[in-house]
Amino acid sequence: MNRESPPLIKCIPALTSIITKPNLNIKGFHRDPNPWRFGYDFMFRNFERYQYIFSLGRYAVILLGCLAGLLLYKFAKDVYGPGGGLFALFLYVFNPNIIAHSRLTTIDIGATCMIFLSIYCFWKFLKQPDARAAIVAGIALGLAQLSKFTALILYPIFLLIFAVLIFKKVFCADDKDKIYDGRMLIKGGGYFFLTLLISVFVINAGYLFSGTFTPLNQHVFLSEPLRKLSSLCWQALPIPLPYEYLSGFDSQLAISAGNNPFYAGYLMGERSLAGWWYYYVIAFVVKNPVAMLVILALTVFAWLKGRDKPDFETGLCIWVPIVAFFAYFSFFTNIPIGIRFMLPVFPILFLAAGYLCHASLTKGKVTRVVMVVVAIAYLIPAISIFPNYLSYFNLAAGGPRSGYRWLIDSNLDWGQDLPGLKKYMEKNGVKKIQLGYFGRVDPEIYGIDYTLAKQEVDNGIYAISANFLVGRPYYLLDKNSKQLIYIDSNYFKNYRTLKPLETIGHTLHIFCVNN
Repeated sequence: MNRESPPLIKCIPALTSIITKPNLNIKGFHRDPNPWRFGYDFMFRNFERYQYIFSLGRYAVILLGCLAGLLLYKFAKDVYGPGGGLFALFLYVFNPNIIAHSRLTTIDIGATCMIFLSIYCFWKFLKQPDARAAIVAGIALGLAQLSKFTALILYPIFLLIFAVLIFKKVFCADDKDKIYDGRMLIKGGGYFFLTLLISVFVINAGYLFSGTFTPLNQHVFLSEPLRKLSSLCWQALPIPLPYEYLSGFDSQLAISAGNNPFYAGYLMGERSLAGWWYYYVIAFVVKNPVAMLVILALTVFAWLKGRDKPDFETGLCIWVPIVAFFAYFSFFTNIPIGIRFMLPVFPILFLAAGYLCHASLTKGKVTRVVMVVVAIAYLIPAISIFPNYLSYFNLAAGGPRSGYRWLIDSNLDWGQDLPGLKKYMEKNGVKKIQLGYFGRVDPEIYGIDYTLAKQEVDNGIYAISANFLVGRPYYLLDKNSKQLIYIDSNYFKNYRTLKPLETIGHTLHIFCVNN
């Protein structure tokens, strides 16, 4: 129904339906171009059990978040020892962005886990390039591709790392120490090719080989890059990928090109369909604790000046993906709607920072004191922002109350505060509220009696999402007709001059109007 991302991470939370046994109606929706219709049908059929069903789905995502943390600890421990492993894990566990997305039924943290697993297995392959390591690395790379199309960047990353290592072995070794062996080189290249081949097999297996080897002329491409590429190829060429996988990648490429009102970007008060090359850099800076930025600065300095650094292969496996991910999201995609797209780079950055706890760097008392102070400064935001992790912004950016001045959408307001609104209404004796809620779920599921807030402000109590106040276009569910109403950027402009009585979770602004 929705091809914009591969199926693996979607299917993992869906496994909990074995326990919850939701009421489903598949007929009529299988080829529906608007998968939201199936979502609403599902919601109304399971109205009373909706929160329970999704709670179990979230538990599955929490497990994926924990798995990513364990992989990070193992990788960092292998490189630096237990101290570096624990420090990297500490950074992961107490990062507000990681906590926020590890408890949501989305693909972001699961894809982060699989991409990091692939990098770890590829590093293990480079350490011992044999058939077993190549097979494991290939399976991990295939699982990453089944998680999110962003993982396709791993192919050029791994190819570049492998090519650099070959170049180093062939051209940079001293004659007396030269380890170049033609047969070993060919064997290593064969294992690397085996890794790529297995990953393609895993992709096809993940789609149950549906539409594999469909001729090129039977594909209809929407994106300009694939249209141009297909025009240069033999049209009867059988494509060794599932039809739906290639179709989904094509859809994602078309979205990444920008100019789609549904994915309109917002940055520091400006709106754009094309995005900004520096969007994700700014998002990273304002959405992470200041202490983390200090830690990363120390990390770069330590890697440049420190002693007993990890070997060359390890350095490539850490820094090439970091640079590649930042470059890709800055210059090759125009979907400026959330730092969640950057989550795969977080555990790699934490892995790099694990070097700060290497024994050679922590001998001095002053160094240890600095590390403790920075660690405490890093921990405080994770405690103080509880439980509103999704809306976290650091103090330098003005904190979460000023978040809407920088970023919106999934950086701040993803419709997560309906439970908080219900508590507010109960505490203050509000029986019914006029609501402009940025989200798809019916608020009545949470026991909220509401009417849709109108464009013109009248007497009453209102709850308006921050996204709508800054002009994010979206859809609202009409309570009576159960139909979607399109909300343009100026729908709630009359509310922008009002002073909120209270703000729930930094996203829902409460207005009390008495003219």
